[in-house]
Amino acid sequence: LCSKPTAKPCKIAVDITLGHPMLFGSTDSFAIEAMIEPKLLQPSAVWGRMRVWFEGRPFGDYSEEHCALYPAYASFKELDEKLDTLWHPSFDGLTDAEIYDLLDGLLFGWNGTVELDDNRSLAQCQADAKIFGRFSFLTNWGEQFDQSGKSFIICPSNGVAKLLNRSAPEGAVEALVVSSTDIHYSIGEFGCWYEQENTRLSSGHVA
Repeated sequence: LCSKPTAKPCKIAVDITLGHPMLFGSTDSFAIEAMIEPKLLQPSAVWGRMRVWFEGRPFGDYSEEHCALYPAYASFKELDEKLDTLWHPSFDGLTDAEIYDLLDGLLFGWNGTVELDDNRSLAQCQADAKIFGRFSFLTNWGEQFDQSGKSFIICPSNGVAKLLNRSAPEGAVEALVVSSTDIHYSIGEFGCWYEQENTRLSSGHVA
């Protein structure tokens, strides 16, 4: 299992300049890049732009305007809690591509460009979604990720997190590896920033 670092107090200072890009982490490893949409009328929800960096590879359309950032914030918080447990015995002995296809079939009913003949009952599908849904990454996290293909995240060994992505149904599975500690750090810093921005924007206070 991955090791989780000791929690640190939030040290993010709110940048009050709307539209100023914020980077939490390192793009060479793992980072969350986000900004508040310029000229928001307050009070407001947190609207902005976002992309995620995983081993130097960007995921997300940073030019997509006025994205609701709450779905990603909530999903990152959930990922932070479960990252250390992201492995399943059914993955043992499988290649990265085989793990991807297993998850794609169980959760979405596809194997690349082939729609699977799924004979599972509704109860079986719901049970599999409960077990394996935690491995889904970025899917349905916000419109900024709609063109990022389909991704899963696993934790195959101590301190290692691996992203499995297929950018197009006919494409090959790409495997990217980073330190799980870097993911925990970036999520923590982004979470502090989001919560502070949410408080400021919802109150209508302009510093």
